[in-house]
Amino acid sequence: MSTPGLRRGSGQTLAVAVVLVLVLPFAQPPQAQDSPIFTAMQDEMARSMRDLRLADQPSPYYIEYEVRDRVVTRVTARLGALVDDLNAHNRTLRVAVRVGDYAFDSSLFNAPIAGSGVLQLSADGSTTLPLDDNYGSMRRQMWLATDAAYKRAVGVFARKKAAFQNRAAGEELPDFSREQPVETLLPGLPPIVVNRAWPERTKAISAVFLGPVMKAIDNSEVSVADTRGTRYYLNSEGFKVVAPIQVASIHVSADARAEDGMTVRESFTLVEKHLEDLPAMPDILRRTKEMVARLSAVRVAPIGEDYTGPVLLEGQASAEIVAQTLLQAVLARRPPEAAGGRGGGRGGGGGGQVTPFLSRIGLRVLTDAFSLGDMASLTEFDGRPVAGSYQVDDFGIRPKDVTLVEKGRLVTLIAGRAPLRGLLQSNGHTRSGDVQAGVISMQSSEAVPAAELKQKYIDLLKAQGKDFGYIVRGVATPAEGPGGGPGNGPMIFSIVRVSLDGKEVAVRGMRFGAIAPAVFRDLLDASRERTLYSFRPNLNDAVSVIVPNLIFEELEIQRAREIIQKPPSVPSPLTD
Repeated sequence: MSTPGLRRGSGQTLAVAVVLVLVLPFAQPPQAQDSPIFTAMQDEMARSMRDLRLADQPSPYYIEYEVRDRVVTRVTARLGALVDDLNAHNRTLRVAVRVGDYAFDSSLFNAPIAGSGVLQLSADGSTTLPLDDNYGSMRRQMWLATDAAYKRAVGVFARKKAAFQNRAAGEELPDFSREQPVETLLPGLPPIVVNRAWPERTKAISAVFLGPVMKAIDNSEVSVADTRGTRYYLNSEGFKVVAPIQVASIHVSADARAEDGMTVRESFTLVEKHLEDLPAMPDILRRTKEMVARLSAVRVAPIGEDYTGPVLLEGQASAEIVAQTLLQAVLARRPPEAAGGRGGGRGGGGGGQVTPFLSRIGLRVLTDAFSLGDMASLTEFDGRPVAGSYQVDDFGIRPKDVTLVEKGRLVTLIAGRAPLRGLLQSNGHTRSGDVQAGVISMQSSEAVPAAELKQKYIDLLKAQGKDFGYIVRGVATPAEGPGGGPGNGPMIFSIVRVSLDGKEVAVRGMRFGAIAPAVFRDLLDASRERTLYSFRPNLNDAVSVIVPNLIFEELEIQRAREIIQKPPSVPSPLTD
């Protein structure tokens, strides 16, 4: 991972575009760029850049088209029966038009414009495209979408100029970075439904929750999702992309009710690029049965005690806390300005919350022994494929492997094309419309084996005069409700109370207090063993984190406060 170069963008000079054609080696050269989709994109792009202009209004200086031609499959089952078996083929067209110049343009400003064209676009400038490869029909849709996007851009630009006329002078950054155009042509995937064995497999996995365990488990669900297809991208700078869309996942969840009425939950999610990369059925069935056994035990476990002190995070819990807290702090997101003056500002301040680490570049954010990086090129770890690796971002930029933290000090951030102070160039990390990580890798130069790490944790508890500590092994994802109010952190699915002799007792009903990125400055130790954990931040992409078990010097763990729901008046008929 490299530090983005610092570069002053004036928007007043003409840049000589040097087009680098990057064709990765494959047995057969890809032909998708010659499809009617790409031909229509190129022809309408050329016409729009040449002719599109309203009287007395600026013409576009930048246009981009993106088409996602994909099939989305979702299979859901409960208790051995299918609930959903959905397959949808869709083509979405996204159009972005900018007026002004690189220094000051129609982006990064909140000013909704209604009725800006015959065709109404969604908030991100997208609409549907015909599924048939009909050049004329697709070209017409692109024409209408470009017209609507241009009129919207003209309206926003006028409001933005008016809003900035009376602003006090200060540090100004360009609104859009200049990048060297590249063509990346990869084989796409045909938008067809594959591997129809998964409906039966999903039913078989969900059937694990039948039988005697029904008396312990209230609700359960198994869901398998697959997105595959081809992405076509073209912009007026000369970037051209044909790339595959490929991400698949399985999610297994269940909840049970304790005798006091408290609901306890557990789940696991596996994310890969292909359905074929998911574990074999015996492995998924084994993992599901182990989850049932843990959930059955936790429902009769005691409620834990409020606690503040050292905490050991293992496996999924360690990875999820890094993903929810530290990862979000290293994303260089510049929020849009508003007419009232709130937002990212021309100085790229980030609003304080969107990019919390912007002001900490060069300062310590982790313990000295720790390093952190985004290795988007990493395709395999410990013999397993890495779902978060990718070859080109939304703007057609090849992602760089970026060293984010070295010896505890922040080096740079994950950046897109909206410049921030000290981050004027993209490092290829815009995905699905936002700055996003690829493969986050965290490690310690002083790591010890996992068994030794647990003993070091117990020794730390003794040194601090604690009677017990907590080892957390399972944490809820954001979709499963990490919040719940001010000062609340993620819910905890799997937690044990560990005594000073090393004995573990499962407890329930716990959640973290608020976890700020600053707590990572006080990491104490880490394991040599690391966990590969992947998740889907959106429909099209995956993010992977590779992290060790971690000892935090101080975290707050609280009893969860929830409204106890009354159980059904009559027991389930399946428990008879």
